[in-house]
Amino acid sequence: MRRQSIHRALALVFGGALLVAACGGAATAPPSEEPPASGAPSTEPSVGPTEIPGTKEFTIGFTSPGLSAAPYLAAIDALRAQGYRIDTPIIESSELLSQAVASGQFAFGSGANNAVLAANQAGADLKVIISRVNNEWTLYARTATIKTCADLGGKSLAIHSEGAVSTAMVRNYIKENCSGTEPAYVVIPGSPNRLAALLADQIDASPLELSDSLTIDTQASDRFSLLASLAVDLPNLQTTSIYVNGDFAAENPGSVLALVKAVLTEYRRIAGDAAALKADAETYTSDSIDPKTIDLAAAKYTELKMFDVNGGVTAENLDYTARFFGPDGTGTVKKVYALDEWTDLSFLEAALNELGTQ
Repeated sequence: MRRQSIHRALALVFGGALLVAACGGAATAPPSEEPPASGAPSTEPSVGPTEIPGTKEFTIGFTSPGLSAAPYLAAIDALRAQGYRIDTPIIESSELLSQAVASGQFAFGSGANNAVLAANQAGADLKVIISRVNNEWTLYARTATIKTCADLGGKSLAIHSEGAVSTAMVRNYIKENCSGTEPAYVVIPGSPNRLAALLADQIDASPLELSDSLTIDTQASDRFSLLASLAVDLPNLQTTSIYVNGDFAAENPGSVLALVKAVLTEYRRIAGDAAALKADAETYTSDSIDPKTIDLAAAKYTELKMFDVNGGVTAENLDYTARFFGPDGTGTVKKVYALDEWTDLSFLEAALNELGTQ
């Protein structure tokens, strides 16, 4: 169990400092009356009493970053300004990203929580540490031919990947509302790419992120309409998180804590400030946003408080999430995972203790 990994790291650091102090107090040699020469090497421990082990060089993987990833990318850039060297490659599949983090190729991932659970079921040790964005998902469909859930039968419905969180929610929606209906699933990674396919009349329906749904509302409301708000239907579901390789977290707790603090700091900087969120989006995800709707999208994300200033994840909503993806929910995994099997909230707790809650 690594639930208390950051607390154990702090205890070891403070314990080591106390041990050094105790050993120093037991020395019998008289203190030198000569002050140390200027520039002479210090005999004091090189690690301060509150410094936690960690590396400043690691990789964070993404899947198709859009507006909802912009504050996280800004937080990463803030760490780079502090001397961190962080690579941010993009992998289009949630499943492949979780595998890359599980193998240690990447230290952190940013994506679907069901992919984290599925990877751990296959033997990985991934830990969710903080929310990247609250549930923002919608399901849009061609108005002329799809008016109810059952009308999806035989229609082209684009999904990000088989293991994507939006795919799981769409299939849960069908299971709950029109069980047995079989759409013609088409894989198109990335909500912006599925939006483009809708606008080009290449598909009939798709789950979309909030920013892309607003583009439909403003540019194609005569052809497509909201079939289901997956966010409204599942308000307690944590869909998208920042997660870490368990071994990396154990060996580099200081790096994990630094990342969580940077994310919280950025979420708080943009809270209530749509212009700040827009600036993040234009700086970090310009290829994935629509200039015609960015102001509306930034205002909507801000109004709905999509970036939680206290980190978003709690024991309660993560337990709900584990049950949703468990055997009595979507069936993504064969059991309901206990919190310490797929999350580690100790880093968020430590960050909130230092920064305070809001």
